[in-house]
Amino acid sequence: MAEITSKFLEKIQSNKRIRQTLAREDPMWFSLLYLRDHFDYPFAPFHIEMFHLIRQEDFNLIAVMAFRESGKSTIMNLANVLWSILGKPEKKFAIIIGKTQEQAKNHFLNIKAELENNDLLIEDFGPFAEDNDDLKRLSLELVYHESKIMSLASEQSIRGLKYGQHRPGLIICDDLEDLFSVFDYKESDLLYDRFYKEIVPAGNLKTKIVVLGNLLSQDSLIMRLKNDIREKQTKGVFRAYPLVDDEGLVLWQSKFNSPEKINELRNKLSEDSWSREYLLSLDGRTCISNDLSEKLPDLTDKENYMHVISRRCRYKLLSVEKHYKDIFKKTTIQGALIPQMEMFKIAIPSKNDIEAPWPDDPLFETYQEYEREKREIADEYKKELKESIHARCEMRAFENQ
Repeated sequence: MAEITSKFLEKIQSNKRIRQTLAREDPMWFSLLYLRDHFDYPFAPFHIEMFHLIRQEDFNLIAVMAFRESGKSTIMNLANVLWSILGKPEKKFAIIIGKTQEQAKNHFLNIKAELENNDLLIEDFGPFAEDNDDLKRLSLELVYHESKIMSLASEQSIRGLKYGQHRPGLIICDDLEDLFSVFDYKESDLLYDRFYKEIVPAGNLKTKIVVLGNLLSQDSLIMRLKNDIREKQTKGVFRAYPLVDDEGLVLWQSKFNSPEKINELRNKLSEDSWSREYLLSLDGRTCISNDLSEKLPDLTDKENYMHVISRRCRYKLLSVEKHYKDIFKKTTIQGALIPQMEMFKIAIPSKNDIEAPWPDDPLFETYQEYEREKREIADEYKKELKESIHARCEMRAFENQ
């Protein structure tokens, strides 16, 4: 994509007809022309892909997981809602769902502020007459556009909601979970069930549903949706954008333009927060060290017994896992995300877990080898553990004679 300079942008802004046409057709131009104050740095390739996801019509379910401060809510929530109603899609009813009432209020106030205070937006798409009764319920009825925007907390039901004869044409679920709720398995299951039983049916066949979040757990809603999409249980697109990709490339280079800036950010956070919120990795939460520099424990040490066997097993498993991770990483289609995003082809970024390829995948046989080696190590562990227990029983019997 060619660079859009400030001078070029100013030329377009000075021509009302051109800017209205561009903004109506493309959410990226809409954001550049009317929401420029929200972007302090030039767009990165992954931002361009976000705009592509908003514009495309092949998938109605979009799940996006991105590092903190990536701009995902600004683009996929704020810009998406405004463009979908004022721009080409001409949606009549949009709903934003946040986890809490406070979050729902913030989403609502962000949109309300643009409709009330953005002079250029008002000039080109206004006026935005509001229903004062609706303001009390965190909803805006744009009378002249015959459309409505509503913001709700996740605890509130959206079953049966309509604006006139219109079902929601756009539903945005923005950070419906946090670190406390995601580890409450009952609450996580209820949210997952509710998503398919209430949120999805609230719309129609053309309703676009956008789910935004960060990496909290493998059992979080967004990770479950990722698995559903990958296993073709539901039609949709999943995208995940870490700050740094598998090749060590920074995805937002205009904002994080030096190792010093990244290190400065990293030093402010715990390893867990850095890994989870910026690298989209759960490595910080693992309870087993991945350090393979330790020496292989010696089974001849009679003082160690079972915990030595456990350490040997752990070491072997980690060695095998590391070996196959390297193989999969070198052959994955992911690689460096930036060139792929320019073609709107991007793979999920997290390769912390080795995922099973499909049977027709060239790596399927390699994965089978990986599984076989893991089973052999497990069988060896069981055998050595059994022999160790037997030897210990014999030793105690001898000592008691």
